[in-house]
Amino acid sequence: NLKEINMPIVKAKQKQDKTQIRINIETKIFESIKEYCDWANVHKHDDFFEEAAKYLLTKDKDWKNYLKEKESA
Repeated sequence: NLKEINMPIVKAKQKQDKTQIRINIETKIFESIKEYCDWANVHKHDDFFEEAAKYLLTKDKDWKNYLKEKESA
């Protein structure tokens, strides 16, 4: 029987060009994000938000369709 391997989706990464932003987020959601980052050994919350955005932008079918329509116009 194979053991289930738990691996975080978000991983810390090398320094890149960044744009500074400021956001407001629900406290409960941010507490969960901090806990996830601790669990995944991600030391900068920036990395979490960046990876989450990348994940969303690659998985959202409506967004992909929008980009295709925009490109063909």
